[in-house]
Formats: sequence, structure tokens, C-alpha cells
Amino acid sequence: MNASQFLVSAVRAMGADTVFSLTGGMAMHVNRAVAQSDLRAVYCNHEQACVASADGYAKIHEYLHPGFAVVTSGPGVTNTLTSLASAYHDSVPLIVIAGQVKRADINSHGVRSFGAQEVPSLDLVRPIVKTALRYDSRTVSDDALAECLSSAMQGRKGPVFIEIPLDAQAVVIDDGGARLAALVENIEMKAKQIPALEDVQRNLIIDTLRTAQRPVLFLGNGLRIAGLGRDTIRLLVDKLQMPVLTTWPSTDLIDAAHDLRFGCPGGLAPTHSNRILQRADAILFLGVRLDLLTTGFNPAQYGKRAKRLLVEIDDAELSKHAALPDATAIHADVRRVVELLLDDAFAANVLPQWLDACRGLRSADAAKEGHEFDSRSSLNARAVARLFSTAMSDSTVVATGSGYAIEGFARFFEPRNGNRLFYAGHSLGSMGLGLPAAIGAAAAARRKVVCVEGDGGIMLNIQELLTLQANTDVALSIAVLNNLGYVSISRSQLRAFGGEFGASDASGLGAPDLKALATCFSLDYALVNTPAELESVLTKISDGRSRVLFDVRLRDDDYRGPAIMTKFRDDGTPYSTDIEEIEWRQPS
Repeated sequence: MNASQFLVSAVRAMGADTVFSLTGGMAMHVNRAVAQSDLRAVYCNHEQACVASADGYAKIHEYLHPGFAVVTSGPGVTNTLTSLASAYHDSVPLIVIAGQVKRADINSHGVRSFGAQEVPSLDLVRPIVKTALRYDSRTVSDDALAECLSSAMQGRKGPVFIEIPLDAQAVVIDDGGARLAALVENIEMKAKQIPALEDVQRNLIIDTLRTAQRPVLFLGNGLRIAGLGRDTIRLLVDKLQMPVLTTWPSTDLIDAAHDLRFGCPGGLAPTHSNRILQRADAILFLGVRLDLLTTGFNPAQYGKRAKRLLVEIDDAELSKHAALPDATAIHADVRRVVELLLDDAFAANVLPQWLDACRGLRSADAAKEGHEFDSRSSLNARAVARLFSTAMSDSTVVATGSGYAIEGFARFFEPRNGNRLFYAGHSLGSMGLGLPAAIGAAAAARRKVVCVEGDGGIMLNIQELLTLQANTDVALSIAVLNNLGYVSISRSQLRAFGGEFGASDASGLGAPDLKALATCFSLDYALVNTPAELESVLTKISDGRSRVLFDVRLRDDDYRGPAIMTKFRDDGTPYSTDIEEIEWRQPS
């Protein structure tokens, strides 16, 4: 066993059964180790896509297994940076092994360029990974390697980057089998360590929920990242009998039909969700970062009348809210808090009047939304999201994390019958990661996967259609939400400046010919102009058809319902309106 085989085998033992790679000369021995292993190798056509596919792989496995990518040195590394940053922001466990030039060619002279296809990889990636390591089996101990690899799965999960110089890749590992077994055992031991919940934390949570009159349980994606599945979440919700709010990434943790689910509050949200949040007197945030997008760029006002308990594994995320009034940071693993709440000895005291009031707000909001949208026969974002919700039961939808189209999709998607929704690059909001992330998910999934991309985003990794074409067993279809340009950008430009530039056909940026694109890459093509046509395509996919590229022509797509506004003060500085100001527009 050489060092490359040793590394690849270690990642394989962590649960990864697929690797996403683009081969290169400075990773030749690692590439060979991949080819000789029992891993499934999916060869992508861009390094950004390799890591984005590994991201999708880890998400479809509910963050329980790491994604795995192998790239070459220099530009192979720099091409991964957007996807690495995205995975880091989204707390996705994945491992990237990168080649590097031989040790004698690594720049130690302070010049701009020394080795051929060499960059200071570790310096570039350190701010956007959990751990970065240069591996040489002759100088790096097995324990240090175990610490590095296990960090992907420990605490707040995230990506790990390992580079291995060319002249270290083929070094023979003495007694490799025994050392590998010990390494894997060490990794598993480190990854399983979960700190206990302190007594003061336990008492604070129990006392707060027992004395509250209007409590709210706020579920974040940190629950899923911690390994808590939907069955456990359902048990928790049913036991506590508290109103439940979620973030967009955690919206599918609880079925839309559940009586205690009251949506996703924020800057683009149902009015009832925001009003329940703002009327609560106690909110338990479980694995919620309270980022600016979630809070409508105003964390201090988010749940401002409540005693706020923030449970988070990442101490830095808690410290950023140190000045929030009536907020208590609880640095703990959410698994321990869920264990506490599921214990038979604990029972919440929720007033029936509070639940009735929440239901009343939800019912009134639904009536206003229906009045606003149901009379329209056109194919707007709400119609698309609702059709996906109902037609794609027991399926996975991978949605792009950026763009005007996806804002509506996230706003209106209602998870039903166990369907799964995750976003490619949700926190970073990078265009173009949807397609490769969906390929990674579909390569791993045992059920149907549909990618939802924008007409702008599909162009940024369009080469991955060739990856899909080459891997004929990947059951993936692609919905392109086509609004003929960068409408998210053009709308904001029109609001702010009264004109558009660089965001539509008028300035040279248009949508591709999707029918020609489908033909080129051996995909079936479907033009979708009406809700009925979309429902027909989705029904066929749900019944087993795949590899369809459907061109969804959005109409009347300029309205998402109530939303905060960006306004400008007299000195030109921008600010966001308060979520309490959000209201349905008045009927004309």
C-alpha cells in the first residue's frame, strides 16, 4: 500500500462510496489509487463541479457520510475555491485530496511562481475549510491524519483539504493494512465525541419552556447536520405541541400538512410566520445561525418580544449575537438538547389559546395568498413550487442557491410525503452549483432527483451536462426556470436606479437555446408554458422517467408576496424595512 492508496482507503472507510474527480498530472498516483479502489468514480469536467458534486453527495446522505473529491494541483485547486467556500458555509462534511508539485518545487523563494502548476494551496484554502494539511507519510503521524480527517464530521461539520506532493504519493506505507485499521478506528472514536449538556443549560431550557405563555420551537438545518432525522424531529414536535417555525434549508424537516408547522419567517415570508415569531414570549432556536437572510438583515428585531435561547455548536456563531437583548447563548450539541426534550420527565406547558391564535393567523394568511395567486393561470414561481411539492412526493429536489427564480421556489415549496429539498450553495448563494450538486446527489440517491436551476445559473457549469451524459445510470432531470435573463439583478437595478444593465438580452446576456442543448447532450426536451404542462412532465418523472430537460417559461414572475424592501437614506446608505411592516398589497 502506498500513501495515495492509504489516503483513499481511509476516506472510503469513513463511508464515502463515490469519488468525484478530474484527473491531472500532479495527482497521478492518487488518480490511480481511485481507479484501483472499489469506489465509484464520477469524472467531472471542471474542478468546481467535483467539489459541488461531493457537496450534493453529502447532503443526500443527510450529512452522515462525507463527500469525496480528488483534483490536481495549481488551477485544479483554485477552481475548487467557490465550492469549498459554499460547503464551508453550509457545514457540509467533505474531503478534498489535491495533488501538489514535488516538495523541491514548492515555492520557498518568495517569487510569484516557481513550480509548474503550483500555487500556495494551503494558504488559499485555510479560511474556507475546517482543516488543511500537507500529507507526507514520512513526516505526518497517523494520529495527525486521523485528527484532520475526523474534523470533517466533528462538531460543526465542514470540508477538509489534504494536499500530497507528487514525490510523496507513491511512498510505500509499511504495515499498511494494520495502520489503516488503527487509523479508521481512531477517526471513528474522535468523530463520535459529543459533549454533555451542562446542568445550568438544562435548567434554563426547562424553566423557560415551562413558564412561557407563547413558546415557539424554531428548527434549523443544524439538526439535520447533527444527524437528527425527520422521524426524530416528528417525535419532538408531537411531544412538545408547540408552534414550529423553520428556516428555508430546514423546511423539509416537517411535513407541510402537520398542524404545528407555521412556515419560515423572514424577509420574504408568509405574514403569519412573521407575526407568530414576533408575538412569541419564548423561542428555542435549535441549530439556527440567525444569519442576515433569515432575519431580514435585522437580527435584533427577530423575535424581539421573546426570551430567545440560541442553541448552537459553533461558539463563533453565538458570540456574534452577544449584544442581542433577551438572548441567551447555549453552546451545546443540539442532539443533547433534543434528548432532554424527548425525556419522559419533561413536558411543555402550551396554552390552547396560543395554538388557536397561530392557526387563525395561518388561515387568514392562506386566504390572502389564495386571493392573490389562485386567480392567475400563468406559470409563476408559486405555481411551480406548489406543483413540485405535490407531484414529486418521495423524491429529492436539488435547487440552486441563487437567483430570482429560486427565491420564489424556496418561499412557496411545501414538503409533502417525505420529499426532500436541499439547496446548492444556500449560504454563499453562488450561481451554477445546482447542476453538479444534483449530479452528486443523483449518483448517490436511491430515488428520483430533479435539479431546479435558473436560465442564468445553468450556464456557469454547463459542461457538467457531459458528465451526466457519460454516467448513464444517474437518474436526474433538470428543470430550468426560464425568465429570460438575470431578473433578480435587473429588478433590483430598476428599483434602485430606474434602469437595467448587464442582466438581459438588451445588454447581451440572454438565455441559451435549451432545446438545442438537450439534443447535444442526449436529454429529452420539454417546453413548459402552463401549470398543466408542468404537472404532466413532473408526473412522468415521478412515475420513473428521467433525463428530461424541461424549459419552464415563468410568467408574471415579478411578485413573491410580502417582502422586506431595501430603501436608501438621504446619504445613500441602504437599509432593510422591518419584518413587522410586511403585508399583502392592497387589492386594487
